[in-house]
Amino acid sequence: MKEARKIEALFEVLRIVASLAIAYVIALLVLFFVSDEPLFVIQQFVLGPFSSPRRIGSIINLAVPFVLCGLGMCFIYSVGKLNMMGDGIFMLSGCIVTFVGLRIGGLGLPAPLVWLILMLVGGLVGVMCIYLPAWLDVKLGVSVIVVSILANTILSELSQYILQFQMRDPSASYLASFPLDPSVSLPKFLPSSLKLQSGILVAAALYLLSVVLLHKTTLGYKMRMVGANAKMARAAGMSVASTIIIAQLIGGFLAGVGGAMEIMSNYTRFLWTDTTGHGFDGLMVAVLAKKDPKYVPITALLLAYIRIGSDVVNSSSSIPNEFVSVIQCIIILLVAAEMFLTKQRNKLICKAAEANLKQEQQKQPA
Repeated sequence: MKEARKIEALFEVLRIVASLAIAYVIALLVLFFVSDEPLFVIQQFVLGPFSSPRRIGSIINLAVPFVLCGLGMCFIYSVGKLNMMGDGIFMLSGCIVTFVGLRIGGLGLPAPLVWLILMLVGGLVGVMCIYLPAWLDVKLGVSVIVVSILANTILSELSQYILQFQMRDPSASYLASFPLDPSVSLPKFLPSSLKLQSGILVAAALYLLSVVLLHKTTLGYKMRMVGANAKMARAAGMSVASTIIIAQLIGGFLAGVGGAMEIMSNYTRFLWTDTTGHGFDGLMVAVLAKKDPKYVPITALLLAYIRIGSDVVNSSSSIPNEFVSVIQCIIILLVAAEMFLTKQRNKLICKAAEANLKQEQQKQPA
């Protein structure tokens, strides 16, 4: 059993490495025909994100909302549901956090208290938004996928309404809220060259809590049981409906905190006029992590690295950003593919099992 687990863990790493290698080979072949400097472009894509402390810091900072949204999707996935409201929640949470921050930021409250209030506000926005699709799914059998996708549009339009009519700064030359008080913004980490946001600490704390909750508690066990076999869980006396709703509420809370962290860490005012895509990025992170929160930081950093590499290529060459997006999709598809390298993995597991069986037989007396 231990040998099988070691082989599976090894192959997960090999799958990612092989996916990167295949994607880069495809990119190199295509670039030979569309670029005058294909090797330079590949070098920029692969090594560019590590070429300066600022870019390294950008990878880590970009991974923070990916981690939070990815953890949220892991909880939603754990009960076998696909609630897609993370994108709308992320945007509305940032909007409401800005709305509240404009009112409490200048009251003279201690900055840590302001941060805590705004994080809780962001989380509660996520809980309230995600409850209705979850309830409709459990109680009325309405497709949670359809409702959540439609709800994203509603939350996006609501955010734009609040920005336009409740907190727009008329002195700004573009559509944006009034500037936030400095007490709302989270401080940066040292060294200053990396400019790491303090949201990393929040993401790390919520990551540890998520791993413990899903793998070490009774509630987490119920979630995994419901996701694996809802009928068996119900036969065992578990409350399937409430477990499904609670898992999605936790997912909404984490996505909401992600939106709050993004505003408090990287913005001085709210200016989003459309969803940021972080909710769907969280979906990709959760898929790459095999729905297990333990691997979310790794897959979040991988996705952030690809995104920063895309930006570097786009700014240093004539290659359009869409080309790099295609390479990114190839990598994600290969990593997420269940059958990629599965045959080779199963062969090694069978060989290891046969070797262990022979050893056990040799130990037995003749």
